[in-house]
Amino acid sequence: MSKIGILIADDHDLILQGLANLLVEEEWIAQIHQARTKIDVLRILQNEQIQVLIQDVKFGADDARSFIPDIRNKYPELKIIALSSLGDSASIHSVMNAGANGYVVKSESGSQLISVIKNVLSEGQALSIESQKALFKTQASPEIQLSIREKEVLKAILEELPTKEIAAHLFLSEKTVEHYRATLFVKFNVKNVTGLVKKAIFLGFWQD
Repeated sequence: MSKIGILIADDHDLILQGLANLLVEEEWIAQIHQARTKIDVLRILQNEQIQVLIQDVKFGADDARSFIPDIRNKYPELKIIALSSLGDSASIHSVMNAGANGYVVKSESGSQLISVIKNVLSEGQALSIESQKALFKTQASPEIQLSIREKEVLKAILEELPTKEIAAHLFLSEKTVEHYRATLFVKFNVKNVTGLVKKAIFLGFWQD
């Protein structure tokens, strides 16, 4: 991983210093800048090489959701990770819709923040564990009904079996397995196998 510049934006000195002390231990971070106001954020982004902005949502007198879209338009390659005490799904959705790449709840560990930063840099978007839980609780249908075959295919997917092995194990064609996988995506409201696995485990289907 190439070394990067990070800007931490928070109006509380203790949080700024704590995050700076946490991140300075990471060898892949070249520079750490700090901002206490929106003006500071804009000035540093203009004058420094910043790849990641860690932005407090309730930022003093400002709400970051009001200026993240402008920053996103001006710096399209910048990765913005929201850091907030707000852990409800509505807040997470609003911040992500404003243009953030990631979200971390302040009550979580420093390792979660580092994990989200790395995932945002490699995959474009990432949510912390608590953020994912909040969204899954909202999105999940209280009664996801699966057929016996769908349960069998899901179990095999959770066991990380490839399509060919699932087909052989269940005496199905690979095309039929792909059909069941597609119906699982719809029922769990996910777009890929990674999302399906995360959501199925969170909802307890691993034990079914």
